[in-house]
Amino acid sequence: MAELTRKIALLDLDAFFASVEVLRDPSLRHKPFAVGGGGERGVVATANYIARRYGVKSAMPGSHARRLCPQLIFVKPDPTRYREMSKRVLALLSEVTDVIEPASIDEFYLDLTENTLFKGSASLTVQALRDKIRALGITGSAGISNQKMVAKIASDERKPDGQFLVTPDQVLNYIARLELKRIPGVGPKSQQVLAQHGLLCGADIQAIEMPHLQQIVGDKAGYVLHQRCLGIDLRPVVTERIRKSVGVEQTLAADMTQLGTAQDYCQQQLLPKLKQRLRVTHWHQQPIRSQTVKLKFSDFTQTTVSRSSQRVSPSLFYQLLQEAWSRGADKGVRLLGVSVALPDPEQQQQLELDLD
Repeated sequence: MAELTRKIALLDLDAFFASVEVLRDPSLRHKPFAVGGGGERGVVATANYIARRYGVKSAMPGSHARRLCPQLIFVKPDPTRYREMSKRVLALLSEVTDVIEPASIDEFYLDLTENTLFKGSASLTVQALRDKIRALGITGSAGISNQKMVAKIASDERKPDGQFLVTPDQVLNYIARLELKRIPGVGPKSQQVLAQHGLLCGADIQAIEMPHLQQIVGDKAGYVLHQRCLGIDLRPVVTERIRKSVGVEQTLAADMTQLGTAQDYCQQQLLPKLKQRLRVTHWHQQPIRSQTVKLKFSDFTQTTVSRSSQRVSPSLFYQLLQEAWSRGADKGVRLLGVSVALPDPEQQQQLELDLD
């Protein structure tokens, strides 16, 4: 019996936090607003499409967003409300398939390979799902293909409230036309390195020999990038996610300027929260692969320092903090975070680039 061609969809809820806030306060619908903090230390979590026309983006400092759009309204995030709406969407998706991978609170991969609705049409099934989601008062955009990567990229083609299909015989040509920045994992630094060698779009990667590409970006990254641009992405839709890391971080009320203050904050605030999230009473109860400290400085540059470790060591966190702190060149610290990487029980190779 011939193997079925996979039908994978990525549903992305449009400006999700902002859309939920409009349900709470309809007066926001035609005004530029952002969910997040608008103060000197606030950060934009998301912005509605009106605000985005002014250049307001996620992860942007609130003060910068306000300069771009002086009339911008800031709304305090309501995580409980967002989780409730995400669960309602998930319940609708579960009526169609039980092979669902929540990539985040507002993104869902669906495996519709064995779907029988609309005579097996993934496009019509996704359209029907989007109609049901619209009835909740929010909208979603979708990409559909035979693999996760292309479905993810295609979900941006008809935003907001649209969908885009890339059939198996269109995949190669579709990827060929893409700028490399649209390939997941290819960030600004990678783009710069690749551009120096005349590699600007998917077609350029399709035309180059893999060994040459590996000389440019490294063996693993070169292999994965080459595979992806050839339309090879065999990753399944994973219904149960294994936690890869656990961490806590906090934007501080005022910049820290003394290492000792940061060490005390780490000991008294962050490490107890980390232990709570790991669900352990003693550090030795949880095996790990590494420990990491993250700092964001007053100028919004950031640094991370990691070390391999089999068990959590508070003293190692303090050492990593000291090393990260020394990189700041006397700049104040506005965010402090600690995390641990957990063992991967299957040690399976992940199709993720690590060029940056």
